[in-house]
Amino acid sequence: MAIRWKTSLSVGIESLDEQHKELLRRAAGFLDGLTGRSRQDVGTLLSYLRTYAVGHFGEEEEAMRTSSYPGYERHKAQHDRFLRDLLTLSKEQEKRGGSGVDPERVGAWLSDWITEHVSRTDMEMARYFIHRAEEEKAKER
Repeated sequence: MAIRWKTSLSVGIESLDEQHKELLRRAAGFLDGLTGRSRQDVGTLLSYLRTYAVGHFGEEEEAMRTSSYPGYERHKAQHDRFLRDLLTLSKEQEKRGGSGVDPERVGAWLSDWITEHVSRTDMEMARYFIHRAEEEKAKER
């Protein structure tokens, strides 16, 4: 499940790209040694994802609202779904006496999310932002 940053994933907004790069770095570190991952490793990743999602999704959603992005509702629904899934995994992971979440399940879920959301949904949003910025520059001339 190798997943790495590549320039084709850039959304053209430096702060969002930096956040995506960090997410991919963390995900790759987890996925690279998936077989030997402990319950603590899974818990650490899930904790990071909770913190990441709150900040990153908040920044994206604010940018979408500010720019009147027409795909806001659909994009936010994907964020909300990620958070619901993440909370479900976290509850399962933290259940006393439970076995925790299988690292391969977390890895597959995260890999699928990153591949789909960043390369499609975030790219759509970025194209809109870039187009709007170009329109604003054209008006200034």
